[in-house]
Amino acid sequence: MNLEEWKLRNRRSRSYSHFDSRTSLDRVWKYIDDPTKVARHGFYPFIHYTQSFVKYKKGEGIKPKNREICYSAHLDRFIYSYYGHKLNGFYNGKVKQLDIDDSVIAYRDNLHKNNIHFAKRAIDYIKSTNDCYIMIGDFTGFFDNLDHTYLKKMLS
Repeated sequence: MNLEEWKLRNRRSRSYSHFDSRTSLDRVWKYIDDPTKVARHGFYPFIHYTQSFVKYKKGEGIKPKNREICYSAHLDRFIYSYYGHKLNGFYNGKVKQLDIDDSVIAYRDNLHKNNIHFAKRAIDYIKSTNDCYIMIGDFTGFFDNLDHTYLKKMLS
């Protein structure tokens, strides 16, 4: 996704309430595009709540499930989204440079495909081969447990 597409997707404010006022991208663009201002920006805390619902799983029945929901302030959301977009561009370039563009599919915004497309590709490959091993993994709480100090150092 190029910058203009990102701007089009993010031009409006979101309708949730937070500590700051709703705003549009046009009103905050000069601020969020200035790295020196963003470096000094005082971010509001997230508004957090736990969403509870029930999930049905065949053979196990109905199980309660909780999902942690966090909302950022409106200006903070634009900053997170914009710099996430910029980092994604570097990420897409790096996987191309390392020639792993066909293997790495997570968090890519330039492939214009979804999980169904990738699942079909994997199933087609499995069908076409005589021998195949399949590994399944679930990294529960992965993002919640990242070392943010290390991550920030590596991004810098």
